Amino acid sequence: MAMEHSIRDQCTVLIITHATKTLPELGRKGTLVYPGAPKTELLSKVLANIMEFTGLSNILIAFDHKVDCQVSLQYLNNLRQFCEANPCQLFVSPSALSMPSQLTATQAFVDALEAVQTDYFLLWEHDHVFTESIDWSILDSAFHHKAEMIRFNRRRNIAEVGPVPETPIPCSFSDNLCRTNFYCNGPFIASTQWCRDLYGKSQRFIPHWNGCFGGFIEGPINQYMLKQELNLSSEEFCREFPIYLYGAMGAFPIVSHFGDFPGRRTRIWRAMSGYLKSKLPFSKPS
Repeated sequence: MAMEHSIRDQCTVLIITHATKTLPELGRKGTLVYPGAPKTELLSKVLANIMEFTGLSNILIAFDHKVDCQVSLQYLNNLRQFCEANPCQLFVSPSALSMPSQLTATQAFVDALEAVQTDYFLLWEHDHVFTESIDWSILDSAFHHKAEMIRFNRRRNIAEVGPVPETPIPCSFSDNLCRTNFYCNGPFIASTQWCRDLYGKSQRFIPHWNGCFGGFIEGPINQYMLKQELNLSSEEFCREFPIYLYGAMGAFPIVSHFGDFPGRRTRIWRAMSGYLKSKLPFSKPS
């Protein structure tokens, strides 16, 4: 069934970024630095990738700014210049190095979501790229059938076992989607108001981030979802969480994650350079 208006016309790209992060509650000492910071070359290539593979141009960048960190201060200045030169709006959420980034980055995301003025948004962490263009007709059909979130999986659309299992099942209305019972910080397109309501239901204080539920806002959301799954009927759970994976059962991902820890930098630059070199002029920031 043809849609009068595509989701694409009502969608903002919300990019979450930081220059540094601290994870003292996980026993990590010191400060972890985003590979591109304080420069914006890497972010520029990520943005160009999003625009090429989605056609979206309404961009909001949410920055978890550690005000007592020189790298973060330099990154803020560069982000301001970047947003002046590109079709981007910058939302700055101030924090400090002594504040765990799982709390502060989550707060930056939640606050920035309030600034989104469109009905839908694409959530994008700053260390991801698309490897294929998305088919908007699949998304239009999904939201027409009352989906609220379409996740772009970073692995194949298959079951994952564990304490908090993910169990995809075939979608009843599309062969190009599958239903899931799991939330992830990876890229997704969702209804703006539905996500605001969902985040308001979760508890966001340590130690709810830790253990097997996932990091940042993923942890408390998955904890809340698992509580509901264990206590509701399957029909009630599906009504509360109409979340789908892009692609059929067993489909391979169309996004790639490069990570942001210093120990992964060689792999990050090799992978990012190999992929983006064919798309854009690429040079490793000094």
